[in-house]
Amino acid sequence: MMKQQTPEAKALTESALIELFDCLESASSPEEFLYIADAIIGNPRNLLFLPVDLGYSDSLTVKGSRGVDIKNASLVHQYLGEMDKANAADARLWVYLSFGTYRNYMERRWPLMIASEDSESWKRRARDRWLLHPGSITRGRLVRHGIARLWWVAHLTYRPSAREGLAKDDPYAYTREVFKSEDRINAIFDREVGALPTIASAVLEHAASLGSDATDKYLQRIMQYLTLVNGYRDVGILTRSALQQYIVAAGSREPSH
Repeated sequence: MMKQQTPEAKALTESALIELFDCLESASSPEEFLYIADAIIGNPRNLLFLPVDLGYSDSLTVKGSRGVDIKNASLVHQYLGEMDKANAADARLWVYLSFGTYRNYMERRWPLMIASEDSESWKRRARDRWLLHPGSITRGRLVRHGIARLWWVAHLTYRPSAREGLAKDDPYAYTREVFKSEDRINAIFDREVGALPTIASAVLEHAASLGSDATDKYLQRIMQYLTLVNGYRDVGILTRSALQQYIVAAGSREPSH
């Protein structure tokens, strides 16, 4: 695949990031917000170069209504590479990527120019998908942000050394399984246990074996149960077979109301 001449990855200064939030609050329309945002992003004094030159990224695609990010997640992960937790939670990086490097994707995948009777809906989408406030970074917010979510889900599910299971022949197999459904991301990773590699892998193996029967609500029920169990037993160190028993037991439980 040929590299597109998209802006290279950079980061914003923190003052520019705050300025974007102020711009959003005062803007009366998406057009006004994006016009001012482009001026902020385009000012060299508002940009920080990354310690490593990543070059140009592959363009991301938006196709169909389900699983549109199955391939995009691995592309973003491969472009940025692995990062430590501090850099991977840096709002300045993700916001630049959404307004700069992956702007074309963002405008198609998470458009702000949307028809709605709610005049504030575009601002909520901008806060959730385009922006990240440096003072309130959580994994929940990271897996909602338009670009951060792609890297983080891939990071949490990438298994390059797998010797069994789905990822044996494809290190991004679990990543692809997650992105089969948009709500599946929140169902699995909205809880702390979802960040444990053994948990995520086991739950996604189970989901793959069930196919369409592994609904988002079903997986959410499993994660709720594993969270409860983790309160008195560290589920992250369970053997594969023991963990599978818990998952099957969780799936057979009656839904709570």
